[in-house]
Amino acid sequence: MKELRSAWVVFRFECRRTLTLPRLMFGLGLALFPAAIVALLQYQGAHLERDERGTIALFLLIPEVVCLMGLLLWAAPLIHAELEARTWSYLAVRPVGRGSILAGKYLAAVVWTIACAWLSLVLCQFAGPVGPRLTWVLAALVPLSCLTYGAIYVLLGVLFLQRAMVAAVAYTAILEALVAWIPAMINQFSVQYHLRCLMVKWMDLPGPQAGSVEQRLLFSDAPAAWHVVVLLGATAILLTAAAWILRRRELVKADEI
Repeated sequence: MKELRSAWVVFRFECRRTLTLPRLMFGLGLALFPAAIVALLQYQGAHLERDERGTIALFLLIPEVVCLMGLLLWAAPLIHAELEARTWSYLAVRPVGRGSILAGKYLAAVVWTIACAWLSLVLCQFAGPVGPRLTWVLAALVPLSCLTYGAIYVLLGVLFLQRAMVAAVAYTAILEALVAWIPAMINQFSVQYHLRCLMVKWMDLPGPQAGSVEQRLLFSDAPAAWHVVVLLGATAILLTAAAWILRRRELVKADEI
């Protein structure tokens, strides 16, 4: 209970600290990006409502690009920012300090990114045709995306303190942008694979049973509940690993010795 109260205090502090003009402007710009892309495609006569291109475009823009960019800047440098500000040595010695800091900062990054992605989804309503079913599916995918990607970035930030952003960008480029689209079983280790399968299931799009062998490897016949369990289970495991590592590492910069 004490750890939960401490994490809540950290969460509230991080949320208040995020209410600065530069961060709010960045969040607004990130939310406007998908709406601008959809509006541009519509202006060029793409007619996204006539086929599945609108669904695919919004899936790649909101649960992927917006969530990844937001978490890349708010979750990946989670611990490194405290080290750079020379506040970690004071925070870590507090009772249940390390776990509370990790949980509070993680939740703040996830909540702000979800809010940014949902705002982007609302703005897309004015830019192009977004049906009610697609809206609710994307709104449901956003929290799953933020929770899982946030846990991955937090773990990378704990493992690679000085190169957290580099490690997060490398992971995103290799596993989520490349491996996720390889028609082989290795793509199941990416978060995007499970989000993609949920999109197909919840939107009743043509599944793997109606396509080629390559399509069956890009999607899954498993029920939607299975993919949700995989994403939430991975989130719990990754956060537990990050907390365990953080509590056993000596995070002291050389010039503080």
